[in-house]
Amino acid sequence: MNQEISTSGKEKCGISLHPLILKIREGLHRAAPRKKFIVAVSGGADSVALLHLLLESGFRNLVVAHFNHRLRGRFSNADASFVEKLSATLNLPFEEGSSEVKTRAKKEKLSLETASREARYEFLSSVAKKHLTRDILLAHHADDQIETCLFNFLRGSGIAGISGMKPCSKRTVKGVKLQLHRPLLGTTKKELLDYLKDRNLHHRKDATNAVAEASRNKLRLKVIPLIEEHFGSSFKASIARNAKILADEEEFLASLSLPLAASKQLSVKLLRNLHPALQRRVLHTWLKNQDVLEPGFSEVELLASLLIADGPAKVNLPGNRHARRRSGVLFIE
Repeated sequence: MNQEISTSGKEKCGISLHPLILKIREGLHRAAPRKKFIVAVSGGADSVALLHLLLESGFRNLVVAHFNHRLRGRFSNADASFVEKLSATLNLPFEEGSSEVKTRAKKEKLSLETASREARYEFLSSVAKKHLTRDILLAHHADDQIETCLFNFLRGSGIAGISGMKPCSKRTVKGVKLQLHRPLLGTTKKELLDYLKDRNLHHRKDATNAVAEASRNKLRLKVIPLIEEHFGSSFKASIARNAKILADEEEFLASLSLPLAASKQLSVKLLRNLHPALQRRVLHTWLKNQDVLEPGFSEVELLASLLIADGPAKVNLPGNRHARRRSGVLFIE
């Protein structure tokens, strides 16, 4: 199929438009096809489907970005090779990055998942800077959203966590302000696999996703199927509805905490006078603003302990960082 054929041209040629194309267009708020996007492509089913759906939707100004985590030896290299060849076939620019994620995780005392995510975003920020665009497309879908909401609930990450991923969010990495788009959040994994099958499109399979070792894999392979077995698949729609409600509440509460968490130092006196709910939110927002990786309930409670008059004056945070109380203010070093 000639990828230069427009969607209207496909209709004239008798080639049917896939129902997911409308979801893509709506997910990108009907952005102009000429808009430049960087597409994060792992080679797996989700990102390969996203890439082809974008092309079918008329988007051609795309840069394919692949990050090699070096976690699966020759299989990781094969993934990179697959994505590079796919990009060449589609006549799209290709960018590749790689990192020894295991080494980083050990050095910075991070989980493998966190170290992988941080390295991947750093790579994407460098690609964005090179290609003069802040817009990144990610292939997270509806099943990922359910998994994220449950995972964050179990971690005790509050409203921000259990409201799940946003269709559009911002993230600053090494001074580069990224605009992250997730146009597939309303699309299920099954719909993506059906699309690939319908279009006879190939993708890579990550065998590690089928091994219940990582926390999220345990949730995906064991916990969620068990919930579905006992409560039916409708629980997914319930979680999605709650996520949307909580996302709106999160946005409202964030508007209250952001001004208080904007500076590099926090007033202990001011924090002590806040309602506990707002106090926790300010502390959580402040940790995120200070680039503390994935602050959750435990990190916020640790920070709150610094507000106790006879409490500690220093607590340890992820990434070999510390929060201190001195001269009536909190700061991170």
